[in-house]
Amino acid sequence: MDWSKTKTIFIITFLMLNIFLGTQLYSKVTGSHMGILSEETLPERLESNRIEVQLDEPEAAVEASPITVTPRIMVGAMNSGELIRQNAELVDDLTLYSELDSPYKLVDANLTASVNAFLQQYVFQGDRYAIATYYEEDQKIGLLQTHEGRKIDQYEETNYHLILHVNDDFAVEAYEQSALNVSDQGRMQELLTPMKVIERLMNEHQIRVNTVIEEAELGYYSSLQVEEADFQVYVPVWRILADDQYFYVDAQKGEIQKIQPLE
Repeated sequence: MDWSKTKTIFIITFLMLNIFLGTQLYSKVTGSHMGILSEETLPERLESNRIEVQLDEPEAAVEASPITVTPRIMVGAMNSGELIRQNAELVDDLTLYSELDSPYKLVDANLTASVNAFLQQYVFQGDRYAIATYYEEDQKIGLLQTHEGRKIDQYEETNYHLILHVNDDFAVEAYEQSALNVSDQGRMQELLTPMKVIERLMNEHQIRVNTVIEEAELGYYSSLQVEEADFQVYVPVWRILADDQYFYVDAQKGEIQKIQPLE
């Protein structure tokens, strides 16, 4: 046997193996570094996609828990003695209708403050409601009940807990009121921040380039209706307004809610 020749073959094979392993290691390390370099941070992604976030505290930490809701009997409101300067009656156990003795003038330039002043004077536990929508053509203002300052909604624009009817002079003449009993379910949990929600929407290609994020509002939205039960479960949801389009994202799980437009 030619040991010299065999030795040379072993050396060459060993060198080739080293070169192969070295190449594999280099490719792995280089690929890892390239991955790190190519992975943009969220601020960089926002800038490169020309997405402007016009929120006051997009990184603010917030805590909340799911809630359960049951309809509230309105007899207590009728018997409260608080419904002064108006004629109130029960439409049914769950709905109160009231006409004011004199119309209450609202200020269009500062609608929220004006409506809040009206609620304090005329509506039973009026501080628990917040404006959702003003329908100018229909001459009515829709309000939703709140929990810890956050609106309780059902993704439906017509399902309001309080409706103010205004006249041509923009004065409240009457209102319809319903109410909810609300209780927290489970322990308080830290929620996703608006920036995390925006990142989630970007990852799912829901937000286009050259978009302006105008608003992020946290509310409670219907999640589960138990059959043959008189309660409903609501979960914390971020409502993101981007270029006049609303996106709804579960504030705990990050799931994007698919909302069917109303007919």
